[in-house]
Amino acid sequence: MPHLTAHADIGDHSISTALASAIQQRAIETLSAFGRKSRQHSRQQISQIADSIRGFGFLNPVLVDENGKVLAGNARVEAARLLKWDFVPCIQASHLTAAQKRAFVIAENRLGELASWDNDVLRIEFQELIELKTDFSLEVTGFTEPQIDAIVLGGEGGSERGDKAPAPPADPVSRVGDLWILGDHRLLCGDATDQDVVARLMNGVEARSVFTDAPYNVPVAGHITSGGQHGEFVMASGEMTDEEFTAFLTRVFDRIVDALTPGGLAYFAMDWRHMKHTLDAAEAAGAELLNLCVWDKKSGGMGSFYRSRHELVFLFRKPGGSHVNRVQLGSNGRNRANVWAYDGVNGFGAGKAKARELHPTVKPLALVRDAILDSSARGDVVLDLFSGSGTTIIAAEHSGRRGHATELDPRYVDVGVIRWQDFTGRQARLATTGRTFDQVRAERATRSATNDALPPARVRTRLAA
Repeated sequence: MPHLTAHADIGDHSISTALASAIQQRAIETLSAFGRKSRQHSRQQISQIADSIRGFGFLNPVLVDENGKVLAGNARVEAARLLKWDFVPCIQASHLTAAQKRAFVIAENRLGELASWDNDVLRIEFQELIELKTDFSLEVTGFTEPQIDAIVLGGEGGSERGDKAPAPPADPVSRVGDLWILGDHRLLCGDATDQDVVARLMNGVEARSVFTDAPYNVPVAGHITSGGQHGEFVMASGEMTDEEFTAFLTRVFDRIVDALTPGGLAYFAMDWRHMKHTLDAAEAAGAELLNLCVWDKKSGGMGSFYRSRHELVFLFRKPGGSHVNRVQLGSNGRNRANVWAYDGVNGFGAGKAKARELHPTVKPLALVRDAILDSSARGDVVLDLFSGSGTTIIAAEHSGRRGHATELDPRYVDVGVIRWQDFTGRQARLATTGRTFDQVRAERATRSATNDALPPARVRTRLAA
């Protein structure tokens, strides 16, 4: 077969002359595919091309022959039809033989497939586009948002950056009622079961997803750790009867359902001892059970018969709408199941004992982040009613979501604020005054050393990192 060149079979004419150079607007109804369509496009892909045209304009003209047969751009023509356009820009190529046209149609579709992506460069491009806070969806690039998240953030597990939290202070800056603004996030020191508290936190917006780690109503000593080195939680640390704990959880689920958008998902961590209480409370509040996830900690912890190496994460949905599904059976590269294997701090050894000094039931940042990546989009609000050390807010910051959280213990509100400041290098501000955390610390240090707003009950030592 002879080698084809740009000037093959067209005599002395240049390629620009042969193509007639000028872009022409042609009626879509006058165009049709050249020969057989060996390249097939799904409706989803046509929709993506339409989104790109809508966002950028029709920047790549359709290539047609002298008879109006499309040599390159059939999908763009279909996308224009979807957009209800009557005309599309075209360039006419009249210098090719019938055989060359057939070969070109194949080459045009095949040659682009032979290229590969430099994922490091692609990650930088998407990171910088995200930082620009564009007014258009990055899905106009042809990558879905879950694919972009995977490129920018890495796969399941991802980076451990931000996984460390400071120890809770003995004399906290925060007071009950304080609302801290942490960039795009909000952290309120208050009771998660109080309707007015949660309404103030949400400020008229709805959450797309919830990840919360409620108290388990079991004493820390003897169930989660031994030796008495940890204090108990502020509430629901074994002091409630079964009826009281179910009523407490029902109030929590009432607030969750109030805050969620229809179809929103709620991940609710709970000890196996209180599965029934959790299910009864969720049903009473109108939340639908969608699945049950199990965190496999990879090593055993405390236990009177079998040492426990797992925790449960119930998945509920608010009725009335479809939930966000970023997994889609792995089609976006997120091959997720309902058993989550992340290293815990169970077992023995100096390092794990040190981690439990901060919190007796540590949650990995990656576990929380991966859950909200599954169930929300960039810019969505993710709610946590028991913030602890602010892990959900850090996970939201890391993944481009907006974290809204409540925490009753001022010590752990401080932990969440400081952790976010350390992670971002930015300053949290008190909503009522606009003063920074450091400014409020200095102002309150000059007042009484006694924090009258501290809960009079137990000291919470939980750090949901």
